[in-house]
Amino acid sequence: MHDEMRTGTRTQCKKRYAPRGHRPVCKVKLGYTFSYLYAAIAPATGKLIALLLPDMTKDCFAIFMDHFKKHTKALHGTHNVVLIADKAGAHQKSVCEQRGIALEPLPTACPELNPVERFFEELRKELSNRLFETIGQLETYLCRILKKYFDHPESLVQLCQYPYIRDA
Repeated sequence: MHDEMRTGTRTQCKKRYAPRGHRPVCKVKLGYTFSYLYAAIAPATGKLIALLLPDMTKDCFAIFMDHFKKHTKALHGTHNVVLIADKAGAHQKSVCEQRGIALEPLPTACPELNPVERFFEELRKELSNRLFETIGQLETYLCRILKKYFDHPESLVQLCQYPYIRDA
């Protein structure tokens, strides 16, 4: 399963607790720089392949597919690999086929079927109510969060192994 998440130097403001009668204070930042976290997850094993790239274009998708191919080859050897992704414009079947990867699209407008979206929900929770001065600071913080998932793949299995995948 694959998808991308846009992250930036300004994150979502979420609910905060404050004493009764006081408004919570939240830092505000004008201007916004962002990058994209490309991620592929094997829900059954919790294996995560991730890469931070500057935008969501066919060229960046090709870079991620090269990275994905390298890692899946190390894991599975010459076995065929199927990548399931949404129908975003950057997800070009031709890019995958050139690398020997089969691309199976999810139905249109059904993000609830993609377990990677559940993973992104957890990342967004950890990134919320934070401001970053530079994209480098954001990426460093995001890498620290991702390390927890690389070190504990069972947490990804718990998050992403939907019943329709487990029972297939």
